[in-house]
Amino acid sequence: MASIELQVTGMKCGGCESTVTKTVTALAGVTAVKASHKENRVEVEYDPAQIDPEAIRKAIAGQGFTVA
Repeated sequence: MASIELQVTGMKCGGCESTVTKTVTALAGVTAVKASHKENRVEVEYDPAQIDPEAIRKAIAGQGFTVA
C-alpha cells in the first residue's frame, strides 16, 4: 500500500468532501480516503499496482475541484 496527500481547493462543505470521497473510493485500488474542506486536503491510501496518483488527481479534478 501507498499513500498520497493532495492539496485540493474548491471544496466548500461536507457535501464536497462526500463527493470527493465517493469518487475516489470508487476507483479500483483505493482502500481509504479522508477529505477535509477546512484543510483543503485529501489523503488517499491505494495499491500502486492497481492505480497511480495521476488517476486519483484526474478523478478529483473531474468533479470540478482543483488539485495542486
